[in-house]
Amino acid sequence: MVSKELLEILACPSCKGDLNYDAEKDTLTCRAKHCPHCGMPVDEKGACTDAECGKTTTAPVGLEYRVEEDIPIMLIDEAKKLPL
Repeated sequence: MVSKELLEILACPSCKGDLNYDAEKDTLTCRAKHCPHCGMPVDEKGACTDAECGKTTTAPVGLEYRVEEDIPIMLIDEAKKLPL
């Protein structure tokens, strides 16, 4: 279980958005729109904001970060991509 103090300061490493903690699944989820290819934020037109990726999508995803032994694994590359 992630401490309340830590939950208050954590943010999505991709978009700096708010995270929702699911104690049952022991995951942190960001429901902001992210690129399904690289995980970085997308703009209002669905274009990835990462210059190296730059792909456009009509199906952005949310990101789910796992928690292991009370430690959030906040790596974009390891986040599970969730349909919005």
